[in-house]
Amino acid sequence: MSLDIEKAIKILKVGGMVIFPTDTAFGIGCRVDDEQAIKGLFAIRKRPETQPMSVLIDSVKMAKKYVTAIPKEVIDKLIEPYWPGALTIVLQSRTAMVPSLVRGGGNTVGIRIPNHSVARALIRGVGVGILGPSANFHGQKTPYKFEDLDPKLLKLVDYVMPGECEVGNVSTVIDCTQKPWKILRQGAVKLKNNIVLIIDTSSSHYISVGLRIAGKKDLIKQKIDARRAQVVLPMVDKLLRKHQLKSTDITSIEVHTGPGSFTGLRVGISIANALAFILKISLNGKPAGAFVEPNY
Repeated sequence: MSLDIEKAIKILKVGGMVIFPTDTAFGIGCRVDDEQAIKGLFAIRKRPETQPMSVLIDSVKMAKKYVTAIPKEVIDKLIEPYWPGALTIVLQSRTAMVPSLVRGGGNTVGIRIPNHSVARALIRGVGVGILGPSANFHGQKTPYKFEDLDPKLLKLVDYVMPGECEVGNVSTVIDCTQKPWKILRQGAVKLKNNIVLIIDTSSSHYISVGLRIAGKKDLIKQKIDARRAQVVLPMVDKLLRKHQLKSTDITSIEVHTGPGSFTGLRVGISIANALAFILKISLNGKPAGAFVEPNY
C-alpha cells in the first residue's frame, strides 16, 4: 500500500476529509458514519441539505449494511453487469446506518462500487462506506482531471490525493425503489429506458399487447379466434421488432389478472408468468420468480 493511501486512510478514520480520484471524477469524502464530518462536507461544498449524497462501497456485502434489501432483479440486471463501475443504484436505506443528511431527509440511499484501485483501497482501509460527491463547490464544474480541482477547495480539506479518472464522466443514477425503475441521471453507463410489456387477454373479443417505453404506450389489438394461445407471442414479437428491441430489453411485465374470460385470463397469465421467469424480471410489481394468479 502506498504512503499516500495509508495517510488518507488514517485521516478518514479520525473524521477527516480527503479529495481522491475515482473512476468517474475526483471525489471529496469522509466516512459515512461520522455525522460531524458529514456536516462539514455539506458546508464545505455549499451543498443544500435536502440533496442526498451517494455512498461508495467496496462490495455487495458492504452494501447490505446500508440498504434494507437488494432484489435479485437488481443483482442480475444491474450489479452483475455494471459493478464495479459508474452506476449508482438507489435503494431503500437502513436509516439507522445512514445519517439523515446523507439521505437528504428521505428513506433511500444511492450506493456504488467504484472501478478504481485507489478509491477501493480507501474504502477497504477505513472499513466503512465513504461519501463520494464530486470534488467541487455545489453547481460548479465537475473535476475529471487533477488540474480541474479548485485551489480554494483544496485548502479546505485535510488531504488531497493525486491520480487519474479513467472514465471522465459522472455515474449513471437509477432509482430501483419504484416500479418500473427510473433513470435519474444518464451518465457513463448508458442504460436503456424502462420497457414494460403489457398483456391483456381478459376480453372475449380481442387480445391486447403493448409496450410502455419511457412512459409512452404502444398498444396493438387482435380479434380472438380459436388460436388464442398462439396469438400472444407473435404479437409481442411484432411490437419488439417495430421498436428494434429484443425480449431481453423488457424490464418488467404487466398482465391483466381479471375479472374477465376464464380461458383468456389463464392464457395471458400463463404466458406472462413464463416470460417473467425466463427473463428474470418483475411481474405486476412482484419480484422476479414470483408468479401471479387469475382473479376471475
